[in-house]
Amino acid sequence: MTKTYLSPDELAGAFPASLRQDAVTACATFPAVRVLGKRFSARVDDEILFIPRRLHFDPTLIHFDILTPPQREIVDCLLTRYTDGFVRELHLTRIIGLNRPWIPAFVIQLAGEYVVEILNVIYNSLPALDTPIYREFLHNNPTFLGLTGQRIASYWDCYYRGHRQQEYVGFKILEFFRSLQRSA
Repeated sequence: MTKTYLSPDELAGAFPASLRQDAVTACATFPAVRVLGKRFSARVDDEILFIPRRLHFDPTLIHFDILTPPQREIVDCLLTRYTDGFVRELHLTRIIGLNRPWIPAFVIQLAGEYVVEILNVIYNSLPALDTPIYREFLHNNPTFLGLTGQRIASYWDCYYRGHRQQEYVGFKILEFFRSLQRSA
């Protein structure tokens, strides 16, 4: 697994250019950030964003009180990529209801993970999602959901095989996103 330290400028690449200054400012509050694994890409509007798969650092060192609301949203998005599932879940709850075009990249990526508590947060939030934003994201990233679906199936097979597929929350989320993708 690749282990790299990224600068605030490099971490800011996870967000659209229109947010670059806020993203750099927000990321500059992080201590040294180690990125585990390769970054994944997503198209948002006409830009390709590069989002880290996993981040590792001490999040208690971030001074949220000095950040503006948009900068806090940026930090919350990045902390959904943190190595600890409890941290990912907490920050997911802070962003999932936002109607920003880059949010689906962070939420849908989490749907392909094994932590069922995170999947439950996503599933319980599906009725409140801004579906046009998710539909647009899925339209612009046709293979993103396919890879997420493969991860859901793999984690179900490894950890939750005792549950019928129709009952497993990951497959319910996948079907919701597939229905949005079909209607795009």
